[in-house]
Amino acid sequence: MHIIDTYVLFRSNPDNDRVPDTHFCTEHGISVSTLSREKKKHPKWAKQALDARRETYAEQMTGVDKALFEAAKDGDTKAADLLYRRFDGWNPRIIEQNNNFYNFTDIVKELRKNEQPNTRGRGSFN
Repeated sequence: MHIIDTYVLFRSNPDNDRVPDTHFCTEHGISVSTLSREKKKHPKWAKQALDARRETYAEQMTGVDKALFEAAKDGDTKAADLLYRRFDGWNPRIIEQNNNFYNFTDIVKELRKNEQPNTRGRGSFN
């Protein structure tokens, strides 16, 4: 196995997140500069490590997704918001930009600010 493949396996393990490259180099009998050269020769090593890491979490993520669905079904609006963002790629900022969508809360505040006081026909008290 090539050293970069071993390094990808090392970095794909979440237990090694805080372990420095110097430890890896010592364990495998190479210098830090050799590892740096190998990383430059194989620029996709980080994506490979991330993909491998995601595979280890894939099964556990189904449980998280199930809990998210249940929370949204039970009326948790934050869970529903996250659910739409996660699975439909929904982003309210993009909708606002693309459709000139206005925030309902801001509209109500503006209306209240401009609202005339109800004097019941007795005129202004100013």
